Amino acid sequence: MNAPIQMPSTPQADDLKDVQDILVLLSLALALIASPNTPIIIARVAAVMAQHTAIAWAELLDDLIAAQGGVQ
Repeated sequence: MNAPIQMPSTPQADDLKDVQDILVLLSLALALIASPNTPIIIARVAAVMAQHTAIAWAELLDDLIAAQGGVQ
């Protein structure tokens, strides 16, 4: 796994760090779901977690776009 990207401490950098953390969680959940050794109940729980993570990511990006004066 790659080391986190080092960025200056600004509100935008903090937001990007949050997005990075969310994407890492999402990728871990998807890897767990894709594993053939994962029991079905664990895969279903991970799928729900991945769905909620993706929704949180979309909401965070929506807020970032709105803060930049973009179209909402």
